[in-house]
Amino acid sequence: MQATSRYNYYEILELTANAPQHEVTAAYERARSTYSGENPAIYTIFSEQEARELLVLIEEAYQVLGNKILRNIYDQRLLSGNASLNDLTYSSIVEASKQVFPEQRAEKTITSYKKNDSFEKEIAAQDNWDGSFLKKVREYKQLTSQKISEITKINSYYVTAIENMDPENLPAVVFVRGYVVQIAKALGLDDKKVADSYMKNFKSGLGK
Repeated sequence: MQATSRYNYYEILELTANAPQHEVTAAYERARSTYSGENPAIYTIFSEQEARELLVLIEEAYQVLGNKILRNIYDQRLLSGNASLNDLTYSSIVEASKQVFPEQRAEKTITSYKKNDSFEKEIAAQDNWDGSFLKKVREYKQLTSQKISEITKINSYYVTAIENMDPENLPAVVFVRGYVVQIAKALGLDDKKVADSYMKNFKSGLGK
């Protein structure tokens, strides 16, 4: 892929710049299916490493174009013709969105639930975070995976895969950590503590 098109997320998902939002999701699912390791034909064109890199780009593209706020910022930069490659990166777009729309306080995203002092203490003392305990906390706080998806803008498919610690249905490790951080914030948890522990368990499961 040319450096100049490295961050043209429309090209990556094979979309036009005026594509409606529902087409973004369809294009993402099509691209992910095409370039996933489950499609053996992909390795006749790309090496395993190249296929993995393409999947990372596809995930980045969907995270930006699948979010109306991020897409708006991205479009303004892309169409200006003056943006540098760095201005079009996922991290740069996300950072810009935080300046325009400051992050909501996590406690505002949690619906009302009946507190259990014993479980609250267990949560506070928890040092070994995995998908099953994240799910336990989510259910305790009476949040569905779809509600977490709405709060974090993470596909509910991934929310479930994170709770199942299912690497086959998750993107690159760097994205998994980002997803866990966002889910932890939505649950009102210490996101760094949760993400560090979760990723240790997740990588252990991968044999890394």
